[in-house]
Amino acid sequence: MNEKMKQSWEDFEPSPIEFMHGQLLNEFHKWRESVTKNTAVLIDGTFFNQIVVSAKVATYEKYKTLGLDKAVLKSVLKMD
Repeated sequence: MNEKMKQSWEDFEPSPIEFMHGQLLNEFHKWRESVTKNTAVLIDGTFFNQIVVSAKVATYEKYKTLGLDKAVLKSVLKMD
């Protein structure tokens, strides 16, 4: 990455959904490596839920000022 492009991204964080995606991957691989070194693994729904909740909590905390944990009126989302 050239220096100009690097500077243009220094003031930005990833979007909340991209951050959560990264957290989900990290949490899954942390769990998977505690069970096996294989990349294909069966996962119990309880462990899956723990991974998702952990990623959601991390995302809510990082983006607290955006109020991602608040309900949104359906009318606000209409794009008609």
